[in-house]
Amino acid sequence: MAIAPTSPRPPDAAPTTAPRPSRTPRRPGRSSPPEENRERAKGLDRLWVAAFLLPFLVLYLGFTLWPLAATVYYSFFDWSGIGPLENYVGGDNYSRILGDPLFWQAVVNTLLFALGTTLIKLPLSLLAALVMTRKWLRGKKALRTVFFAPLIIPVAMAGLIFTYLLNPSNGALNSALHGLGLTDGTPDVFADRWTAMLALILISVWQVFGQYMIYWMAALQNVPEELYEAAELDGANEWQKLTRITLPMIRPVAVVIVMLALVNAMHVFGLVVTLTGGGPGTSTYVVSYFIYKQAFGSMPFAYGYASAAALLFSVMAFLLVTSQGLFVRRAQKLRKEYGV
Repeated sequence: MAIAPTSPRPPDAAPTTAPRPSRTPRRPGRSSPPEENRERAKGLDRLWVAAFLLPFLVLYLGFTLWPLAATVYYSFFDWSGIGPLENYVGGDNYSRILGDPLFWQAVVNTLLFALGTTLIKLPLSLLAALVMTRKWLRGKKALRTVFFAPLIIPVAMAGLIFTYLLNPSNGALNSALHGLGLTDGTPDVFADRWTAMLALILISVWQVFGQYMIYWMAALQNVPEELYEAAELDGANEWQKLTRITLPMIRPVAVVIVMLALVNAMHVFGLVVTLTGGGPGTSTYVVSYFIYKQAFGSMPFAYGYASAAALLFSVMAFLLVTSQGLFVRRAQKLRKEYGV
């Protein structure tokens, strides 16, 4: 069966399928160059940084820089803290402070307290941190809570607690010691200068012990485990690991911890107020308590004189803090010898 040939389509005939409309490319909108976008992003970042820092800067200006500047200004006046500043005395307050034996006694007591607490709390807290970082120790969270709990007690409350515990007539601690036959009678630890100072030191150590234990634990966790593994392969014992690896490696952080401990201890105030009141006599006066007594202890208030004492003591503390930079640099050189 033959198939008839199809007739050709006339040239003017309409196409059987409509041609696809040509897509016209969209004209892209105007975009900023990459450099302009980066600058805009940086500008927004600076704006957010400034917005978040502004509350801190306002508080820092109002509660740190302004009181510091006011203390320097008031120290040149004989001012009671009430009324206008009229009696300008220049450096007379400073010359009187330098010749005041009670001020220097307070400085010596402050240094004794700071050194005593530092020499006791730092080795003990380091020992506790070494034990707390051992893998075989169980109940670490509970022990951390026990050690850290005294820190949340306000200083004034801690002082009142130990005032009742150490009361010579009916104190619980004195009664327990007497019942065990360790003491006879009712000894008053606050009646002697050295026992009163020792009580202040030990109570302060008890309260801040957990804080410095946390500092040491943070430092110990930064020591690479590879060093201990290599020491074990060489047959090193625990004491050799401590003296040859641990202590040299944490020395930069240890310098900072020591300086923090000294500076914080030099600001002791609450325990002295609640426990000894500077007594017996003036034998436990510290600089903070001396400033408080001069500014608010008797009428008329010697606010300008107290400001001069505060500024002198701040300069001493500043010199102590700035000296840590030299020790930190030396410790960092030793750390680099270990290749970390």
